Amino acid sequence: MKYAPVVVLAVLILVPPGLSAQRLGIAARAGTIGVGAEGALGLADRLVIRGGIGFLPVEIDPTSLWDLGEGISATLRLPDKWYNIGMDFYLGSSFRVGGGILFKPEDLTLSGTLTGSASIDIGGQTYTVEDVAGITGKLISKDKAPYVLIGFGKHTSSGIGLFLDLGMVLLGDPNAQLAATGNSFLINSSDFQSRLQTEEQGLENKAGTYFKYWPIVNLGLRFGIGG
Repeated sequence: MKYAPVVVLAVLILVPPGLSAQRLGIAARAGTIGVGAEGALGLADRLVIRGGIGFLPVEIDPTSLWDLGEGISATLRLPDKWYNIGMDFYLGSSFRVGGGILFKPEDLTLSGTLTGSASIDIGGQTYTVEDVAGITGKLISKDKAPYVLIGFGKHTSSGIGLFLDLGMVLLGDPNAQLAATGNSFLINSSDFQSRLQTEEQGLENKAGTYFKYWPIVNLGLRFGIGG
């Protein structure tokens, strides 16, 4: 969603001058939706609109999750950027509940490479490195999804303070897309492509356990003016 940063900024700045001068907050945060910054605007004493951006350039070795066999190296790369915009409703001076939309313009990607005498099982058939040199793929989920959270700390309270977010993004069931490199005659055959589709379905079933819901755990430092 290339327009998400524009939407976030527009909501935070296109407000009556008197209101924005009284109830503004800025923050830096780190957590499961990246390291980044936020802006907050108090619409009422208990209601705050908040938006931000986070960067998460993280790569994971998935061999700890799935047994890929000897001689296979793999990388799982998380989406680099996350944008969020939503509302917080305060039930007390600092405790709040909230929700909104998270924008994720990129998908989770994976790649695997076979070396030496490695072999790989694809759809019930074993292939050597001479047949299949590597596998690449994506786990495609919603580019925008709702989130809910609870939190502690009021962004628009005057002065400096800490805040904590705990919640969940509802990404839904991911769709897997896989592609292979190697022997082009074999890879382009209908039999191999059918087996690759079987692996896609298996990956979707496994990945759904981990990526259907994305946790929100953010810890940050905020600075508020007014409120």
